[in-house]
Amino acid sequence: MKVKKLMERLGSYLDADIGIQMEEASSIRKLLKELKKKERSLRQKLDALDPKVAPEEREELQTKLDVIYAQRKKGLVRVKELKKSMKQ
Repeated sequence: MKVKKLMERLGSYLDADIGIQMEEASSIRKLLKELKKKERSLRQKLDALDPKVAPEEREELQTKLDVIYAQRKKGLVRVKELKKSMKQ
């Protein structure tokens, strides 16, 4: 093969990797939006509960909120990593 064809093939492989990373970042962003909606919903429920009446339920909601927060934080870190690797 000629050098030009080899370079074109190499370019297509490299572009495919960037495309995959862009798709991954896009899907993570969608999940982050869904998690944020869920977090807001749970926070409203938590604020609406009376602390004296349902302490177990409040604790359960707070645990769920903590898990969602941790997952969102991990997702944001991953998106930043993907952006950084695409710039290089």
